[in-house]
Amino acid sequence: MKKKIIAVLFFFVSSLISNQQIHAQDVWTVGPMLHINFGDQKVKASFSVEAAYWNFYFIPYSVDFGLEFEKQKIRIYSEFQTGIVVLGGSIGPVLEFNTKEQNFIGGIQASVWANYVLGINLRYRKIGGKEYLAPGIYGKLPVFFFDKNDPDWENRENNSSAIDDILDIIF
Repeated sequence: MKKKIIAVLFFFVSSLISNQQIHAQDVWTVGPMLHINFGDQKVKASFSVEAAYWNFYFIPYSVDFGLEFEKQKIRIYSEFQTGIVVLGGSIGPVLEFNTKEQNFIGGIQASVWANYVLGINLRYRKIGGKEYLAPGIYGKLPVFFFDKNDPDWENRENNSSAIDDILDIIF
């Protein structure tokens, strides 16, 4: 197990170093997400809208803010994230409103993920003394994508799209 962890950390650090000049940019995304989690003896789905700022200079980091809807629950969250383009982790506070019990409960959530538009994750959440750990899958659709360093931005109306900008980050 230690060897696997060391191998993943080595891959992560080497990827950060090799990608620092290729992906030097600021990126904003806003869009819907669909989560499907497989923990707690049942499959649960949630829908959210998330806005994220990614800074890809030297050590990539991100701050996001989201509003998530699950059956009888509404969550507001913000997370600090770090990672390479397709692999990372996040942690941050979460405020949950239980629509059935009509109460607010604060907590924390963290996850590790591998994705770009479709992904897998392992999410940990502790709210009101209850702990939840679940693997899951999700998809996100960045309906707004802004990279201030993209040379296509000034000509966006003529020849560029959000898909083009996403491909610029990946390649």
